Amino acid sequence: MIAENRLKNMQLSDPSRRRSRLLAVCLAAILITGCGTAGGPVGETGGTEQSGEAMAGETGGTEQSGEAVTDTVPAQKTDRDILQVQIFKVGRADAIILMCGGKTMVIDCGEEEDGEEVLNYLKGRGQDRIDVLLITHYDKDHVGGADTVVEGITVDRVILPDYGGSSVEVQDFMDALDKARITPEKVTEDLNFTLGQAAVTVEPPSSYEIPENMVDYDNNFSLITTLEFYGKRFVFTGDIEKKRIREWLSSGSPVKCDVLKVPHHGDYNTALEDLFKVLQPSYAVICDSKKNPADELTLELLHRYGADCLQTQYGDISILCSDMGIEIHQR
Repeated sequence: MIAENRLKNMQLSDPSRRRSRLLAVCLAAILITGCGTAGGPVGETGGTEQSGEAMAGETGGTEQSGEAVTDTVPAQKTDRDILQVQIFKVGRADAIILMCGGKTMVIDCGEEEDGEEVLNYLKGRGQDRIDVLLITHYDKDHVGGADTVVEGITVDRVILPDYGGSSVEVQDFMDALDKARITPEKVTEDLNFTLGQAAVTVEPPSSYEIPENMVDYDNNFSLITTLEFYGKRFVFTGDIEKKRIREWLSSGSPVKCDVLKVPHHGDYNTALEDLFKVLQPSYAVICDSKKNPADELTLELLHRYGADCLQTQYGDISILCSDMGIEIHQR
């Protein structure tokens, strides 16, 4: 049962026990306008804790409660001092925008109908271009809206995995790139660049060779993106599954992070425990839906390793990061 007051519709999942310690601290109006955040804040602080009204929600039929502690991002800070991450509620699909230092990066564009939502968000904030568009892999719930985005806004750089896709969604995207005269970069080795003041690393799989007798191979070809800003680390894992997770862990690249975009919409596999044990995320974001929610076993594992879980089935997720820390809103 969902409590009547949901602290401005914010939802945190904790499948194994109830916790309620909410804080009603909002950004100054200038930041809220710039980021489009209107939900209650969730975050990590080294400062003073304040209490707010309790909230409960539903995850997989189980009543949940949330915990919230937040940093306050000073109003005088500019967009050069803040990393903004927007993760859209688009069902069981990924559509993510990152903005830092006047630069914009998009990671995946959801399904066909979701491209307009990405465009509307950017244009509503006065953005007339995307500096980097990255598609993690060619499943339709990641690449489906990409053609609409490319057709609707200037895109300077496109980063793709180095394998071919044959679906209608992929072909539409490739046609849109051709019309826009964009030559995409196919990632075959680690790629490093900056987004404003944030450092970005994109890691491909060790091989794009399709396993014999393997039909659903796309997920393990997902590009993994790590972003670091003011000592905070964000990891976006696409839809990597057991084989790719174990390969990535054995490479030695994964280290503790602050925010993890959980692989494959929260579907459980036996390699996730090792992944969560290494990454130990403070916050875990899952792109799921009420029709197709994250697996309970995945939520339980995340809780076991100390992560607060946010699921897009409950609304868009907005994250702000500065030298003061991380603040999260959901609405």
